[in-house]
Amino acid sequence: MPTLILARHAKAEAPSSDLADTDRALALIGRKASTRLGQVIAEAGLSPELALVSPAVRTQQTWKLMSTALPGCSVTTVDDLYETHVAGLENVLHDIVDVDTVVVVGHEPTSSATAAHLSGPGSDKSALQRVAHGLPTGTAAVIEFDGAWADLGSRSGRLISVLSGRDVEE
Repeated sequence: MPTLILARHAKAEAPSSDLADTDRALALIGRKASTRLGQVIAEAGLSPELALVSPAVRTQQTWKLMSTALPGCSVTTVDDLYETHVAGLENVLHDIVDVDTVVVVGHEPTSSATAAHLSGPGSDKSALQRVAHGLPTGTAAVIEFDGAWADLGSRSGRLISVLSGRDVEE
């Protein structure tokens, strides 16, 4: 059964006129939350085989720190994940074959909008409410599907949980 983990990057440094948005790095608390999010995903019994990561520095750093708890997961940087929309992310997912669990490390509002779009009957109501308010930094929505990646679409999955790495101290 395909499982999708939609992770929002952890807390980044504030935007600056001196720095391109794609070059913003994680704040210290974001580094800790990234490491914790990887641990929480592993503790939930999830073992992603493939990570699709936006090219932004903050998403790359988030994945690098998450990955310490998720060994054996291959990673691909997908340029189209930066500044994409639900349909764009869905198109990336449609191309996946022979992988059961995928983690996407991306941005808002696409992560929560995609989770809401894909969540259908059988979804956890509490998780749906959390996603409706947007995914905070350092959190991930977990969605299960009965069909193939190529068949993903509106309401085709079940949102089973929202996991957080935010329970860390600054």
